[in-house]
Amino acid sequence: MQTKEKLTIGALIGAAFCGLIYLIKSVLTPFICSLIIAYFLDPLVDYLTNKHKLPRLTATVLILGLFLSIFIGASAILLPIIYTQTAELIDAVPKYLQVITRDLYPKIIATLNGFGMRLDSDFSHLVNSEKSSSYFIDLSRDFFSKALSSSSAFINVLSLIFITPILVFYLLKDWDILTRKIYELLPENIAAPTKEIAEEINKTLVSYVRGQLHVCLILATFYSISLSLVGLNFGFLIGFLTGMFAFIPYVGMLSGTSAAIIVALFQWGFNFGNLALVAVIFLVAQLIESNFLTPKLIGDKIGLHPVWMIFGLFVFGVLFGFIGVLLAVPLTAICSVIIKYFALKYKKKFVLQDE
Repeated sequence: MQTKEKLTIGALIGAAFCGLIYLIKSVLTPFICSLIIAYFLDPLVDYLTNKHKLPRLTATVLILGLFLSIFIGASAILLPIIYTQTAELIDAVPKYLQVITRDLYPKIIATLNGFGMRLDSDFSHLVNSEKSSSYFIDLSRDFFSKALSSSSAFINVLSLIFITPILVFYLLKDWDILTRKIYELLPENIAAPTKEIAEEINKTLVSYVRGQLHVCLILATFYSISLSLVGLNFGFLIGFLTGMFAFIPYVGMLSGTSAAIIVALFQWGFNFGNLALVAVIFLVAQLIESNFLTPKLIGDKIGLHPVWMIFGLFVFGVLFGFIGVLLAVPLTAICSVIIKYFALKYKKKFVLQDE
């Protein structure tokens, strides 16, 4: 079989596989989460089985039990605080809307009218206009129709709670067997490069994710404590979420900063001192992250240009929704490793031979 035919067949198989994944993406959440958890817990299980000579089943039960205990304990501490502040935020939304309609909107319109524009300063007229009403009616209809038809979202939540621990247990117990079987099923000429690519991906991801997790935890602690100390409403919630979503390039930081500034404006108005305190917290956190945390804990583990990071964020977000956004960086890194591997093979086979 010619090289061109092999490439064509490989491309068709890859396209078919990607199409299948796209079609069943709504039920993949628990499997993806289980695979990720098992992937990072497997070295601990291997350590107990190799170093302390424990049976694989016993090591799996111990590590999974420890992981679930830590997760449940952390959730028991954090979830009540997050729930309370979320409920308070929902209760405060009507008050914020009143501030917008009674104070901010008229001032903005008055300023624009001062430049010669003719806009209605009564916010109620804008909301009650025929065009706006039809827009909100259509928006509400679309929202409720999607909510009623999204039974898969409810199934995903239940499966995450009840199915994921079971899947993680079986994956951890049989991880080495599964990986060996996968390599055995592949043809010999494909198994070797596949294993080489997998080892390179593993080396890239493990160090990156471990470092990024430490960065997120440190930032979440710093943001939540600092914003709470300055007295910002919902400061713990905003700070915790900003830190935990710091692994999404630019999105976590920009969203957190915007939310904190908006809440600060509603809480204190245009008080320069309080707004400056909030801004300084985010500025200090970014300086610490970029000059100390990221270089020390992550370094250049991924080696991707920011343009490719943003491109991957959009691509995987469109393909897989919210889960795609969360996994955009590691998925982009995996694609980068694969592309670099085949580019190097192509260069060795064709370019260097011609020279």
